[in-house]
Amino acid sequence: MTPHNAAANRLGLWGAGITLPGILLSSPVAVVLIHRIAPQPLWQDARVFAAHFHPLQTVTFFAGFLLVGGYVAALSAVHLAADERHHPRTFVAAAFTTVFAALIFFNYIVQTTFVPALVRDGNSVYDPIISALTMSNPIALSWAVEMWGYGVLGVATWLTASAFDRSPVERRLGQLMRLNGVTSVLGALATAVDARWVLTTPGLWSYALWNVLIVAISILMWWVFRARLASADRVNVAHAEGT
Repeated sequence: MTPHNAAANRLGLWGAGITLPGILLSSPVAVVLIHRIAPQPLWQDARVFAAHFHPLQTVTFFAGFLLVGGYVAALSAVHLAADERHHPRTFVAAAFTTVFAALIFFNYIVQTTFVPALVRDGNSVYDPIISALTMSNPIALSWAVEMWGYGVLGVATWLTASAFDRSPVERRLGQLMRLNGVTSVLGALATAVDARWVLTTPGLWSYALWNVLIVAISILMWWVFRARLASADRVNVAHAEGT
């Protein structure tokens, strides 16, 4: 393994590791716990939302920054460490990951900073903006940005999957990344057909199952990057002993 590839695999190891706390802290379990402490009723209007708003409700979105940043690092590392024959697909995947990060970072900035600022101001003139942007409202613009953003990540994981072909574990990871591609794009299309589905029972179950899938992908990516580094270390030791 060249120093370049070693650095790329270390980046991937750290990136995959960073995604895990981001996923767990924004998971359905975290959402439920926060709802018990600072409940927000089902969407009615901006006034009801503002009356029940609590800063704790933004925690899952702050955690989302870790998830997004981790995937930017991990999928960039895949491109840097990939065999040359995979570079056309992984390069396009890196570009899609950039689009994903821009969309989701923007959305989480809105949820953690802009919407709370409008709520704290208390001026009813901002009610239409709050309604359009808070993710408590199932037909808010932010849900469209969220679902299409993760749909774009799904395209990136699909394109990246072929680069994991060096072992049975890598191939299993590739299968899960393709599955994420299909499910994420279908989720975005479902939102285009009926935006309200995201907060229905099927939508919430889909969210929970997607979290299981994305956790599995992150764990396997971390394992794969770690295994690649360990394999390179064994080769270097054997080479040193042979000389």
